[in-house]
Amino acid sequence: MGFLENLRLSLSGILSNKMRSFLTMLGIIIGISAVITITTIGNSVSSTLSNTMNKLGGTNYIYLFLEAKYPEDDEAWETWEYPEITSDDTIKEETIDALAEYLGDDYKGVLLSEYGGSGITTNTKNLENYANVEVQGLNDGFCQYLSSAVTLLKGRWITDRDVREKRNVAIVSDTFVKNYFGDESINPIGQNIEVDMNGNMLNFVIVGVYEYSNAYFGKPDTSIPEKDRYTTLWTSVSYANSINPDSETQVEGYTELQINANDGVDMTTFQANVDLFFEDYYADNQNWHTYSYNTSSEMETINMALSIVTLAITIIAGISLIVGGVGVMNIMLVSITERTKEIGIRKALGAKKGSIKGQFITEAIMLCLIGGIIGILSGIINSIVIAQVAKYLLINYYPDEMSLISLTVEPNVLAIIISVIFSMLTGVFFGYYPANKASKMNPIDALRYE
Repeated sequence: MGFLENLRLSLSGILSNKMRSFLTMLGIIIGISAVITITTIGNSVSSTLSNTMNKLGGTNYIYLFLEAKYPEDDEAWETWEYPEITSDDTIKEETIDALAEYLGDDYKGVLLSEYGGSGITTNTKNLENYANVEVQGLNDGFCQYLSSAVTLLKGRWITDRDVREKRNVAIVSDTFVKNYFGDESINPIGQNIEVDMNGNMLNFVIVGVYEYSNAYFGKPDTSIPEKDRYTTLWTSVSYANSINPDSETQVEGYTELQINANDGVDMTTFQANVDLFFEDYYADNQNWHTYSYNTSSEMETINMALSIVTLAITIIAGISLIVGGVGVMNIMLVSITERTKEIGIRKALGAKKGSIKGQFITEAIMLCLIGGIIGILSGIINSIVIAQVAKYLLINYYPDEMSLISLTVEPNVLAIIISVIFSMLTGVFFGYYPANKASKMNPIDALRYE
């Protein structure tokens, strides 16, 4: 008897007892559905994190910080004092240029940020119009990174020339425009403003307006009137460094960098090269050295943790497949008992053991395969439903953050393929014993069976 004939007989046997066949498949359906749901959720969370990070500028960044050299033994700790940083200790523009040359084609740019202080600016034409600001200095590289999360409504971002010439340019929020000018329709580009920082009046020229985003800056403190809330004023990083009120003796240079690598660069090697450069740069410095970490390794750690949790839960869910397989074996034994006369007639007409065995193994495989396909479809549907519920909750409870989150539902294709193969193997494994038992029946005893 050929495969097609075995297939026809197995389908006929399954359809003749639809309810029993469905209940038999139920264990396989639940097990496969659970595995697909869990692996799809794990895969989707990983993809969502990765896509969201890429939307925010990617993971090709090395964060580098200047930190003090701590004593290596207990005796030195007793007399050690935290060193005061000087301009000789910081990272200069020429050092960054040397780093770019050292890294070569792997280097894309550097992101610089410097706190410049906070203050209030009042419209001299209408004293009731004022705005509180936090001054933050940026370079052109940081602005490129920022543009993926913040919308520029008017004007331009900070340029390399602004930084080189230490320009007092300003990019303000649309909230600032409303509070300071009293009219959002006014074009503030080119307008001069003065910010009072504890009596120190600083002049800025507005070159851009950005849209204030709760997703990026966080939800505002509603206990403070909107007019009195602080918004960020971005200026050139070099100018912010020169007005930083936290430094009693104005220290030139930077204490932290965000170094951007080109796409496709191995971040472990890139970080190692950055560390080697700065180890040499600070080799003779007795008080300070640099510490670095990269977002790519953080993502790898998160993805590894997700994979381990997903695998552990998948194994637990997979136990139900064994239960389902035992159910298939049990029903196949019942089916063989019910069809004893049929087996006896076939054997009396010359059917060989292999033919009888093939018929019942095929039936067991079909039971598991159909159950597996239903389980896969059920698992994918479950994942889509869960994703929609997650999206609904995010929209309703975290509407601002949704603009930065790239929610992705990504079924695990490998898990689906493995599930199909595993369901067929389950049919072979748990169907072999009943099929073998049927093939060994004595035709005379089978014909006499009542």
